[in-house]
Amino acid sequence: MNSHELTSLRFKEVRTVLVVLSSKSMEFDTESLRYQVRLAYPEAAVFFTTVSGLSLGVEAPSRVDLTIDFTQPGARQSLLFASSIRGRSRYCVGRQAGWFYRKWRYDRILNEKNAPGLAQEYHTREREVQRRVLQLCGVFVEHQGQLGDDLGKTIARTLPPLARV
Repeated sequence: MNSHELTSLRFKEVRTVLVVLSSKSMEFDTESLRYQVRLAYPEAAVFFTTVSGLSLGVEAPSRVDLTIDFTQPGARQSLLFASSIRGRSRYCVGRQAGWFYRKWRYDRILNEKNAPGLAQEYHTREREVQRRVLQLCGVFVEHQGQLGDDLGKTIARTLPPLARV
């Protein structure tokens, strides 16, 4: 998606954003997420919480404008977690996870089973899924580079031998 398409996906009048962090893997740290969300919604205050409901940093207000839910399938959560999150926010964007409640409760949802082109390797897949969830709410995420191969076991072979004194 280009930036013009993402601009059309943005919600109107968003002043508070609640980000529900994944309990298994987060591909973005909280400060980079805050920065990316603030680029899309400049007037928004960004708050973070875990799937179990613990706040990271400043506690979010009881009502928020937008919730971005990174909860992955198979995460341990309360039975009515999606309903409680939806009840306190005006707009909800997230992944199809947990019970079937999210499909009918959230405004925009990413169904990973039907999403084409996802990698099989776990971290690569999580990075792409979390990027797509951010794109669903109009947040532009662009990686500048990819991780290279691990050279920890082969780098010693390429070094010159030590000089004998």
